[in-house]
Amino acid sequence: MASPLAKKLEKALGCGIRGSRPMHGGDIADVSLLTLTNGTRVVAKRPRADQPDTTGTEALMLQHLKVHSSLPVPDVLFHAPGILVLSHIPHAGVKDVALASESVAESVAKLHKCVAESVSDFGHGVAKGVAKPYGFKHDTYIGPLVQQNAANASWVSFFRNRRLLAMAGSCLRTGKLSPADHDRIETLAGKLENLIPDTPSASLLHGDLWAGNMLIDGDHVAAFIDPAISYGHNEMDLAFIDLMGGLDPVFFDAYHEHRAIEPGFFEERKALYQLWPLLVHVRLFGGGYVAQVSRILAEFGC
Repeated sequence: MASPLAKKLEKALGCGIRGSRPMHGGDIADVSLLTLTNGTRVVAKRPRADQPDTTGTEALMLQHLKVHSSLPVPDVLFHAPGILVLSHIPHAGVKDVALASESVAESVAKLHKCVAESVSDFGHGVAKGVAKPYGFKHDTYIGPLVQQNAANASWVSFFRNRRLLAMAGSCLRTGKLSPADHDRIETLAGKLENLIPDTPSASLLHGDLWAGNMLIDGDHVAAFIDPAISYGHNEMDLAFIDLMGGLDPVFFDAYHEHRAIEPGFFEERKALYQLWPLLVHVRLFGGGYVAQVSRILAEFGC
């Protein structure tokens, strides 16, 4: 006899499940490719026992991207506590890295042109008169880690408190970062108003743009997966791609054709914004990522 969950899933999908096989990837979830009785293939994600259940937040983020942007992402077909079912996106991998990088650039530039329509996009607690604050209406996840998104009208304040100091504090509390290195980050945080803009355009960000979250089909991007969305400075995504995207350098020229990259990004802000993904990796893995953080701090005299 089918379980209640299986019955709900069958009703949502319109047919039963004929087969299942595990898929590669998924650091915090078990991922399976399901074949339905009508021949359709879908992807099912289930959180691992030692990881938080992020499926509800992932569903919310994918649906937000689907409604508020043209970024290609999987469709959310079904969600219940402990399971998320998405449309399967066929992709054959990279055959032409330059053309694929140009395709990614076009999609990401279009995403960054999307901004919050009103304070209602951020839920309650946003000050009146703040039309397009930074953050999001819910905290989200980057991997298994909470990404704080309480809205703020100042990008300097948001990046300082909700990104840099929040993750550095988590690294300190878990023994992944020394008190001395944490003090250096606090010193840098005190300099941010002279290093990054306070009111850049509040772009919709994917938030986790490493190579594994871009599904490439030959010479173009088929879809983006596993977002960690918020509204913020578009250069956050650009810095992430430079650090971990695995793309051809032509990406930045192609992006600039669609949306101008402001002076000072490559010389200064890129390294600052890379502290965010590096601190995430320090929190998760420690090791050599601490040395990378230390080198960036030294660049800014900290």
